[in-house]
Amino acid sequence: MKCINRLTAIALCSAVVLAVPACTGGGSSSRVTPSQGKTRTSAAAELPQTARLVLPAGRSSARYQITAPSPANYSFDVTVKAPASADISVNISTWYGAILTILDSTRDKEACSRRGAEDICVDRFPFLPAQRAGTWTVIASKRSGPAAVVHATVTFLKPAGFQNGV
Repeated sequence: MKCINRLTAIALCSAVVLAVPACTGGGSSSRVTPSQGKTRTSAAAELPQTARLVLPAGRSSARYQITAPSPANYSFDVTVKAPASADISVNISTWYGAILTILDSTRDKEACSRRGAEDICVDRFPFLPAQRAGTWTVIASKRSGPAAVVHATVTFLKPAGFQNGV
């Protein structure tokens, strides 16, 4: 399935939800089921979903899963805390194959600030009507350098006055 280009895989996943490797980015042993497209909004909305990710020395990455309510109805914040000695990037992979670039680098002066020996980065994301609810995977990556512990938090926010709880 690697020969299918990414845009084709995303288009296929958008049209019909099937349990095929193209929908999970290929090579994954996880299964995609139609129920993954639905999420209990009350469980995920406004509760921080946090992980402590350990990245070994050298090029490495670590991941954790979150439950995303409908991004068309909820904005979200992502906070990343990492050692100042590490240059970390963060992406989110949705259950249907879309990749959201969250943070290119903890060296980004607009999103990050240094507090002692730690970089703290906060990015706020608006409503994303083209994205879908479900199980998403947060991926922190390091290109090189010493081992690092990264704390990543994703919080979905219900807008003020939002009543219908979609």
